[in-house]
Amino acid sequence: MSHGNIDRGEPNFTPLLDLVLQLIMFFMLSANFVMEQTAVEIRLPESIAAKAVEKTAQSIFFLNINKEGRVILTPDQWEGDIHTLDNAIQVENYLRRRANEERRRTKKDPSTPLETVLILRVDRETEFRKTFEIMNACRRVGYERVQLRAILHGTLD
Repeated sequence: MSHGNIDRGEPNFTPLLDLVLQLIMFFMLSANFVMEQTAVEIRLPESIAAKAVEKTAQSIFFLNINKEGRVILTPDQWEGDIHTLDNAIQVENYLRRRANEERRRTKKDPSTPLETVLILRVDRETEFRKTFEIMNACRRVGYERVQLRAILHGTLD
């Protein structure tokens, strides 16, 4: 059944509207999955030299650090009832388990650095000492590609 007028040659826009609505729903769902990796309560610092994440990175892992210096795990990162990591020792133990699992999965030698890019989303009010301790814990485990996330000056995250 056509909804356009055959006498005047009007096009039928119903399939086009269906496609547009499906695309909108797809992008809304995709945005929700990306937002699950980040914690809303983290207010990132501003930077005039911030740049985007490398597109060549095959594996990216986010750690969200609140202003008290605790790592807030997202639901897909939870280990049983562990939802937060309160100090650098807990972060190191958590990342060591994750790194060992990654090495087993990819059959990499324990002495080789991990390919995963570890992105730290640190609240702007966090003491640098706590951030530095967490960064050192990441490197001791074998994550050599550690980045700090910031927002470009004048934009929103």
